[in-house]
Amino acid sequence: MNQNLNVLGVYREAEFSPGKVADDAAIIDAALAELERAGADVNVMTAEKFVATEPRHAGLVLAMCQSHQALNCLASVEKIGAVVMNTALAIRNCYRDLLGAGLMHAGVPVPEGALVSTALPLDPKPLRPLDLNAPLYVKRGDLHALGPDDVSRVAGYGQLESALADFGRRGVRRAYVQQEFPGEVVKFYGVSGSQYFAAMPERGTLSETQTTALQRAAAIAAEALGLDVWGGDAVFDANEFAIVDFNDWPSFRHVRDEAARAIARRSMQLLGREAATRDVSAK
Repeated sequence: MNQNLNVLGVYREAEFSPGKVADDAAIIDAALAELERAGADVNVMTAEKFVATEPRHAGLVLAMCQSHQALNCLASVEKIGAVVMNTALAIRNCYRDLLGAGLMHAGVPVPEGALVSTALPLDPKPLRPLDLNAPLYVKRGDLHALGPDDVSRVAGYGQLESALADFGRRGVRRAYVQQEFPGEVVKFYGVSGSQYFAAMPERGTLSETQTTALQRAAAIAAEALGLDVWGGDAVFDANEFAIVDFNDWPSFRHVRDEAARAIARRSMQLLGREAATRDVSAK
């Protein structure tokens, strides 16, 4: 590794990390420790400090931040040549107003879903692809769940309206309504570039065939969203499955050491590609 490589880690904002502040910080710290052992100069800061100072010295940024202000700052750092994991655009693609459509366009198995206004009366047009007589999940339409009331299971038009009205009273203007896919929940974690993948069922085990199918679908989804570090939830019903959620940079709490090493390897992979691109451009 270039001994002069400056690496910056940016923690996730506390409001976007409910109950997981320590775990989210731990994966950034672990990845930075791997890079430091490899010879990099590392530093870490809060998202708030990142926005306030907009540092421009880092050649590599490991970014968990999610606020609009931090993403704007991250995009500025990208423009001056830093390699960023995950990029501002990739993080923004994981906001729910873009995520559902992004996963559908990627062609991976996902339940039907629709982004709707929480203002009543309910506009039924966006909901036409859904079976309103079957169970649905109603999720806040901007960020991932920040609290227990940000995802609810409903059955029937009346419960759907009630859930949307509750979001509206809380100031959440849009919601994502997703058809339920019944089955067993599997959490998965990955680092792009074939660096790492793990699938962790809440109960039982997955077959090799199931794991391979999920890994392939998740990698396609990550590429479509632009993510290098990612995770999510899938639901399996026998060999059929659907990806029901996808996240930029999870905490990797149960697989932190392996993930940190994989993130460091992916960093080197991207830095090598960036250096090769500069060399070609200079010729």
